[in-house]
Amino acid sequence: MALKLEIVTPVGKTLEAQVSSVTAPGEAGELTILPEHRAGVILLSGGAVRYSGVESGVVFVRGGVAEVGPDRVLILADEAVLPGQVDRAAAQALLDASINRLGASEYVDDARFAAAERERVYAEAQLRSSAH
Repeated sequence: MALKLEIVTPVGKTLEAQVSSVTAPGEAGELTILPEHRAGVILLSGGAVRYSGVESGVVFVRGGVAEVGPDRVLILADEAVLPGQVDRAAAQALLDASINRLGASEYVDDARFAAAERERVYAEAQLRSSAH
């Protein structure tokens, strides 16, 4: 049995594929979704969504949610980038800004810390991928 994977952002659909597994960066850690997965909604962090099966690849996401069902994974991402669309300069600027926010001496509440960490991981994943 296959999964239908869709990744959608506010500007449109980034990916639609038939896959056998999806590994995504959840807020509580990385998770792998297989066919017949229990239905649910998962809060996503930033980083790489990897998928394999008939089609395989990676998409970089920056936050969002994944709606999971037995035969479908719908990712509603704040932002999504395919490897061929990575802008190294933009990713480096985002990484630098997030590191500065994380290292700031003033108090950062949990929500802002989580957002900066999500941006850091998202930017690092893009830079690692485009270095190859």
